[in-house]
This record gives sequence, structure tokens and C-alpha cells, in this order.
Amino acid sequence: MRNSRAVRWYVLALPSRHRGAAKGLQAELDRRLRNGEPAFEYFAPTYVEVREEKGVWVKTARPLLYNYVFVRSSENEIYKMMSTAGLSLYSFLPRVRDGKREYYPYLSDEAMENLRWVARSYADIVPVYTPEPKRLMKGDRVRITEGKFKNAEATVISQPGGGRKDIMVCVENWLWVPLLHVQPGQYEIISLNTDNMHVYTRLNNDRLFGALHEAMQRHHAGGATSEDRALATETLQQYANLRMDSDVTRCKLYALLLPAYTILGDQEACSRMIGEIQGLLPAVRAEQSRALLSVTLYGCTDNCIYREQAHGIVDSWRTEERPKKIKAQLIRRLDDYDEWLGHRR
Repeated sequence: MRNSRAVRWYVLALPSRHRGAAKGLQAELDRRLRNGEPAFEYFAPTYVEVREEKGVWVKTARPLLYNYVFVRSSENEIYKMMSTAGLSLYSFLPRVRDGKREYYPYLSDEAMENLRWVARSYADIVPVYTPEPKRLMKGDRVRITEGKFKNAEATVISQPGGGRKDIMVCVENWLWVPLLHVQPGQYEIISLNTDNMHVYTRLNNDRLFGALHEAMQRHHAGGATSEDRALATETLQQYANLRMDSDVTRCKLYALLLPAYTILGDQEACSRMIGEIQGLLPAVRAEQSRALLSVTLYGCTDNCIYREQAHGIVDSWRTEERPKKIKAQLIRRLDDYDEWLGHRR
């Protein structure tokens, strides 16, 4: 009974053969307004199917049609509308079972606003793509930072075998709208796909760590290049807005961000990040993570306290016959910083 009276953005479906505008809804709304009856909101964007041909998203040549209509009202009121002659073609999507609960699919106000935002960017002609769950996986969450979709939040979809990633706006896990014109560099990552070891793997990026380390050498020599600054900017676009749950992943994240801020000469951001690291270090139990932060702090600040902390951990590894990969990398980085900063022992 409570569900039947709750006002929500319910999803109504029309037959696939249906063509033309949702005139019946507008006529019903006008009638209610004239008669002083309860009003409702509706959103009926034009949809056109999108398919992939030879690795490129293209619109189909099929006629435009309305197959979904969103109505903000209660179940009771919608049933009343369905009983009128002009709205008999509309129907709810099948009920969803959630434990003991059962309800018709609906969108939250936030999800609806996101969909309408994207629709406005497409001039209310929304290309819709419904993925096959077995072929596509939900990946990283991103926020668009440039272009006509700026500030919309979306999801990265990976296509196995294609080697490509497409940016999609997901509406309540059942409708996907591709942002066809979003290019690399026009979005920032706000959360990573947490399936399996994906987060750890993304942060354990040897190529990026190595490139930032080489850029730090040129920075200390007084000659950071435009490519170095572009790399630092890209690093911040990809990682600066992430929030990690574990100390180990925080250490890896901060070890990427602090060199990036240092290369760009952002003193305020550097001070803020150093404060974050100082607050985190006492809580870190993993030796290699503590070493990673200490070496990073030393390399970015030329501070003797951080140098002693780094050597206090790393020097004990030098006697190991075959140190693990991360240990060997940190030994080399620490030696490099000693040389670049003029503190060779």
C-alpha cells in the first residue's frame, strides 16, 4: 500500500511498434491541470539505437521511436492514467523482487537528473545501448571534466578482445547511454572497479612510477620538460580524486600524487599531501609500504628526516641475496635520490 502511493520516477514501456511523440501523456497532464486534479511530471526523450560497426559507434537507420517513458507519480495515479483510452498502450516494467520486497522499477531523483542532463546534451535525442551482461563489465567510475557532458558521472565499459574502453552513463543498472564524444583527457577517475585485484593492479603501475621517477630527475636538475608536466597532469586526472579504503592502496596512491604535484610546482597541494602522508605513516604496518612513502617524501622534499627514515628501512634489504621486485626498485630509487640531491654516502 505504501509503495502504491509513493511518488517516484517510474519507468513505463511502450510497444516497439509505437511511433511518434508521447502525445497522450501531455494531453492527460493538460486535462488534469485544467480540472485541478493532481499533476505529474514525465520525461519522454527520443531514442535511437546505437550499434558498433568495425570498432565505431554508429546510429542505426531505424525510425526514431519512444520505447521508454519516465513518469514521476504514484502507482495508483499511473494506473488511473492507464485506464484512460489514450494511455492504454503504456505498461510498467516487470516487478523486481528484493528479498521480501516487490516493486516496479523506478529511478532515483539523482539518477533521473543525470539522465536528463545527458539527454539535454544530445538535444533530447538519446542514443541507447543495452549491453549483454556476459560480454561487458562495469568498470571505473569517471566524472566528465570537459565538453558538453561536463560534470556528468559515468562508467567505463571494457569490451573483451577489442582493446577499447567506452564511456557510458548507467541509469540504475539497466539502461546504458554511450557518451559518444568523450575523449581521453576529458574525464577524471573518481573510483576504481573493485572486482578481484583491479584496484591494486591499477595502482601498482610500474610504467607510471618509472616515468614519474625519471621526470623527478629532470625536475631536480632544474629542467622538467613539457612532457613531464603533461605526465604529471595526466596522473592527477587519473588518480587525484580517488579514495582508497586500505593503508596499502593509500600508500601507493600518495606515492603517485606527491611526485606529480612536485613536478608541477604546486606547493599548496604538496603541503597538503605531505600532511596526509605524515598522518598515515604511523598507522602503516607493512614495511614495504612504509618504505615507499619514506622514499617518496625524501625524493620530493630533500628532507634529512625522511632520508634517515628511508635508509633505516631500505638499507637492511641490501644484504638480501635476491630482494623482491619492489625492494629492488626502492633501493634503486633511494640511491638515485641520494645522487640527484647530492647526499651520496
